[in-house]
Amino acid sequence: MVKTMSWHRIRLSRQEYESGEMAMLFSVFRAAYVARNGPEGMAMFGCWSDDGSCYFVYTTPRSVRHIIPLLDAYSASRIDTPDRASLSLIYGDESDQSFSEIGFEA
Repeated sequence: MVKTMSWHRIRLSRQEYESGEMAMLFSVFRAAYVARNGPEGMAMFGCWSDDGSCYFVYTTPRSVRHIIPLLDAYSASRIDTPDRASLSLIYGDESDQSFSEIGFEA
């Protein structure tokens, strides 16, 4: 099955971030990453909104197939490729591969 894969963004309010929700996201993402033996290009990035009211968590296209339940649980939205210069790596492989390619899934 051919599937176009997109970046996804999860929005956490400042209150959610400060109450430990980011730790939950990190834990689930890390568990999926380790369980899949660290797939190339699977990464999670983050940054604060311009006004500081929320924290955005971004996942690469190569992460999608490994974390679908996480994306569903947080109502993640598909987005165009973000400006990676403004993002900080949270966890995973940030190799210089293209993260906007078309992937093949079995």
